[in-house]
Amino acid sequence: MASRSSRILNNLSIGIRVVAAFHLLQTSVFETSPTSGLSMLPTLRTIGDNVFVNKLNYSRGRDIKTGDVVIAWKPTNCKSRICKRVAGMPGDIVYSNAMPKYSTIAADGIPFEAVVGPENPRTGKYIRVPEGHVWLLGDNAAASLDSRDYGPVPMALVIGKVSFASFWGPWDFFPSLPRRLRSNVTASSMTVDEYLSKDAT
Repeated sequence: MASRSSRILNNLSIGIRVVAAFHLLQTSVFETSPTSGLSMLPTLRTIGDNVFVNKLNYSRGRDIKTGDVVIAWKPTNCKSRICKRVAGMPGDIVYSNAMPKYSTIAADGIPFEAVVGPENPRTGKYIRVPEGHVWLLGDNAAASLDSRDYGPVPMALVIGKVSFASFWGPWDFFPSLPRRLRSNVTASSMTVDEYLSKDAT
């Protein structure tokens, strides 16, 4: 009887350790997460894409750079997560109104005309990203709720960097092979002053 009880306790202990190890892996090292929505088209599909998030090296914004796709906690809702591309690092100057939005698209259940309308117009201007923050944008700028709406995002809210994505649709038996998400940002040799003077003309 004692031997059977010992085996049960041993198996229970192993099960608890496996669950704890899996939880630690998911929360601190690496996780997969499904994405949905229009904001990252064409990089990510509206439904069916699963992203592979590296938390070990990039948590809280460590080692991320312009052009990286990241998962972060939404500044306006601490229970919601966002998937966006880093468009500005601390000290960078960014244009706060990169593209107007269409009033026919909805985000988080709220029509964009309710977010950006005559009573709340976008005022295009340049801003400098403050220290400890990043500027996040969706690749599909016309259908993205991002830093143009809630401002620079604290790096502490960055959960990790998206390295790969794999499509697994509702009618697919197997997922697709993982594809690497690369930067879509092109480097420029112009200084900030040269760029601003060029834009002014």
